[in-house]
Amino acid sequence: MASLKERLLNHLELISGERPDLAAEAGSALPLFLRERYAVFSTRLFGRKSLLAVEAEDREIGSPGEYGKHEEALKLKLGEPVVLVLPILPSYARNRMVRMGIPFIVPGSQMFIPNSMIDLRERFPQPNSKRRETLSPAAQCTVLYHLLRGPLAGISLKDIARKIHYSPMRMTKVKDELEASEICDVVQSGRSMVLDFKATGRALWEQVKPQLNSPVKKTHWVKWSKPEEPALLAGMSALSLRTMIAADRLPTYALPLAVFRDLLERGVCAGCHDAENAAVKIEIWSYNPHLLGDDRLVDPLSLYLSLRNSSDERVQQQLEQLIEDIKW
Repeated sequence: MASLKERLLNHLELISGERPDLAAEAGSALPLFLRERYAVFSTRLFGRKSLLAVEAEDREIGSPGEYGKHEEALKLKLGEPVVLVLPILPSYARNRMVRMGIPFIVPGSQMFIPNSMIDLRERFPQPNSKRRETLSPAAQCTVLYHLLRGPLAGISLKDIARKIHYSPMRMTKVKDELEASEICDVVQSGRSMVLDFKATGRALWEQVKPQLNSPVKKTHWVKWSKPEEPALLAGMSALSLRTMIAADRLPTYALPLAVFRDLLERGVCAGCHDAENAAVKIEIWSYNPHLLGDDRLVDPLSLYLSLRNSSDERVQQQLEQLIEDIKW
């Protein structure tokens, strides 16, 4: 897949009829969190100079409020208005950003630049299919927690945040996302706002499944003599223990990125280039597998999502059995 910068150039060429030049702007005046998140370029858009802040593609989608703060900080530090260039933006967030007046471009689909040009047509190039918006890792983890760990319906957002270790601000974003995706309603209960899911159990799973992603962001071959907490068995290793299928030669474990980096820095494990020299395969997950798994294995629903694109018919058969075995 082309980089976000390349997709941006293609998008602007399609809109304006000519391919613009992007000149890198020095970001030394920016706070570290902005330098790590955005690369700033200058170009000419619709006859005037514009600064474009291109978001790193490995970042989790921000909330409209977060993007608003970023845009204000960039404008203050750089002394000029800035257009955010984002890899993806759900429709509910797009609408809020338009209302907040935050300029943005999502190459290939959406554009909003006040006083220059507004282009909100959604162009999804996938032929013969309608693109589905998918849930953020935090929203996905919330739904799976509701399905596996116990109902979150009727519980205050503050208590939900405490259960799944999210900040109240993140939980507010999750609430907005689940409501916009029509997975649940948000209703008043006493002095608190609570979630009212529109389906339960297996019916809810089937409803949300098309909007869910694999939790696996990256995989690494690793030398690790004795994997233990906080690593949980994942992938084919976990599937072999939950079903009748055989495990792969090397065990697979799941970890959050921050934990994996800490283990590397402390020398507990070491990366290597290929499976031949590795002792284990590590999956880096977009949410903490411990929130949903048990003391040894990742949870069955995340496991299903991590393997559902496998081309192996035996894996597909066992994944279906995995879902059938869940006591909804």
